[in-house]
Amino acid sequence: MLTIWRRHTAMCPHRDKGRDHLKCDCPLWADGYVDGKRTLRQSLKTRDMTKARKRAVALDDPAAPAFKPIKDAILAYLLNCQHLNENTQRKYRNRLSKQLLPFCESRGVDVVHELTVEVLDEFRAGRKLAVTTSSRELETLRQFLAFCVDRRWILENPAKKIKPPRNARPTPVVPYTGEEVDKIIAAASAIGKADYERLRARAAILTLRYTALRISDVALLQRSRIEKGELLLHTKKTGGTVRLPLPDDLLAALDAVPFPRGTTKETSTHFFINGTGSERTAVSVMERCLRAVFKASGVVDAHAHRFRHTLATEILTNGGTLADIADILGISESVAEKHYAKWNQARQHRIATLMSKIHSGTKWAHKRKLVVMR
Repeated sequence: MLTIWRRHTAMCPHRDKGRDHLKCDCPLWADGYVDGKRTLRQSLKTRDMTKARKRAVALDDPAAPAFKPIKDAILAYLLNCQHLNENTQRKYRNRLSKQLLPFCESRGVDVVHELTVEVLDEFRAGRKLAVTTSSRELETLRQFLAFCVDRRWILENPAKKIKPPRNARPTPVVPYTGEEVDKIIAAASAIGKADYERLRARAAILTLRYTALRISDVALLQRSRIEKGELLLHTKKTGGTVRLPLPDDLLAALDAVPFPRGTTKETSTHFFINGTGSERTAVSVMERCLRAVFKASGVVDAHAHRFRHTLATEILTNGGTLADIADILGISESVAEKHYAKWNQARQHRIATLMSKIHSGTKWAHKRKLVVMR
């Protein structure tokens, strides 16, 4: 058994009452004795008696998980995720540091092994998230607690006992029609107060239309990626480079983009940024610009990601494969099949035409034709 005592400071008014006097705010320590011989003397690194008792229990039981404050565990996990892209790290910081940690502090949950299924259920019940967002947040909790299990800060992963939300399917994304694309392009040519905004907006929209790049890739598009009328794409599947031919109207729009403020022809390395701000700021500026375009166009539920679905559908309609979609969009074939193999009337018409050609060349089709003629 451990004995908890206070190590009174020189300024403590209860210093003369001895270390067993606990009704003050001095640092807490623990002593351990076996057969009258002291075997442990260690600072509990707290002045709070509740926290001190929890840490003393962890020290007294060798089989108990290591005492690890939740705040320190989250910090360690975020440091371990530094190899991920900034957007993913930002989501982890928001879910763990800005949401989970304040909740735990408000409930007096200080250490990782106090994160039980009941605590997590209460946390998730108060979040009021959409089904897909709640499912992704649960996945983050599972990953974080699996990280803690590996380091013996907790004996098991309580998040694994929580079932994900049912019907956690993303809302189907409908590709743009030709008329909707025309409205968006026309709106891009009319927003703003000067040609500087309009030319940039038109070039960004056409880039999304013909290349299906993500909005972040468009905002950070480098001039060196355009060579001889082709866009250099890095594929996730093979790690190689695909050259995507660009139409003349997109090339003309990119050539007409004004140099970003503060740059010249000799110093400009990107189409839409001058390179002085952060990448997150550049993406935010592009998002704000596109929101204005989509609002002015009047197209219902218009957003940048629909251009990816539009191009993927056009690839399939014109005889392309899922491997082609994966190469052009920079994703794996499994992701292409999951998100972009959408059914539409154009594909149905192509299949009907193809099957008609196949059937017209069989002997059964000739027999049927003869019967009809009689």
